[in-house]
Amino acid sequence: MAFTLRPAIGENFFNREKVVREIIRTLTNPHLQMGFALIGPRRMGKTSILKEVSRKLNQAKNVVVIYFSLWDLVENTLCEFSREITEEILNAFKREFAVKHKISQIVKVSRDKIYTFLKTLGIHIRVMDEIEIEFTRKEKPLNANYLIERIFRLVEELSQEFGVRSILIIDEFPSLIEMKNGKRIGEGVIRKIRTIQEDLQNTILCISGSIRKTMEIVTLSPSSPFYRQFIVKNIGPLDKTSIEELLRKNLHKGITPPAIDRLYELTKGIPFYVQFIGRCLEKREEKKINEDTINKSFYEMLREEGNIIFTEEFYKFSEKERLLLKVMGAEGIKRLNKLCVKIGENPNIVSKTLEHLINKGAVYRESEGIYKIVDSVFAEWIKFRFR
Repeated sequence: MAFTLRPAIGENFFNREKVVREIIRTLTNPHLQMGFALIGPRRMGKTSILKEVSRKLNQAKNVVVIYFSLWDLVENTLCEFSREITEEILNAFKREFAVKHKISQIVKVSRDKIYTFLKTLGIHIRVMDEIEIEFTRKEKPLNANYLIERIFRLVEELSQEFGVRSILIIDEFPSLIEMKNGKRIGEGVIRKIRTIQEDLQNTILCISGSIRKTMEIVTLSPSSPFYRQFIVKNIGPLDKTSIEELLRKNLHKGITPPAIDRLYELTKGIPFYVQFIGRCLEKREEKKINEDTINKSFYEMLREEGNIIFTEEFYKFSEKERLLLKVMGAEGIKRLNKLCVKIGENPNIVSKTLEHLINKGAVYRESEGIYKIVDSVFAEWIKFRFR
């Protein structure tokens, strides 16, 4: 095992084995049609879980796994999503195609060649053909409902053709709402997918989401399209015992109990930061890690790497949102009335701005009139950067 900043899979996967076993057991049961919804703030390890599930399911017979992350999109358009996920679908089925052609190259050639290729395999080409027709119509927005249906039908048709059970995993699923198709697609795309899913016999959908507010729109509230359609798993931070186990397995030097306590206090058990500081500790010359070493490594991380990790994220917020985050992070103010006084705005404006930050997953309401930044390390970076 080693400390890693990428999604941890295989020998680097740690601590979530019970969740993975449950997901795999359920998804491979032919009598169950339920998928999973993983919920938790960013950097909690949801992607690691989904990729480890994908890795293990790919070893099973008669199962095809398609993993796709909405956060991998660059343009965040429906057209880009359609092309990218179609390529992932075809790549996932290449074992079933059993041909020498490279699927990643095939999807880049003309529609006529794809049509001929799939026809020679005896596959129902109607679905794929229509997707490609939609791709060629660049002069106007695509028919979103039609195209989304074609994509899901492609998975189902291929599953039926090859006699397999397909697991379609869409990481950061609520981001579909924010995709552009001339304008923002909106929540209707989620309702459309729910309607499509009702008819799927060979395809199981699994999703994840980092922002609880948007996951409520999708699956958590009684009015959500996918309410009670997923087995919901809340993915939280590691506990202190798990952090100690991770450090003792990966860290090739001694570490004192107070140092472990301090690391837990600073990171709040968020796996990404534990892994990051673990890498920093490996590079240090000390033979044994103590509390002081943890402090030095943490603030070195904020100083040297924090700008890379957080700057782009911070400047995606509006000017008023950034101002509130600065006051909350750098000065530790969390009461609504004090925030209003500090920035010189009336409660209605501050409340609306806080609501926007909640919707973006940056802030949560701890209790009536009390607000806190979700990611404590992000809050420390703001304090370090703007103090």
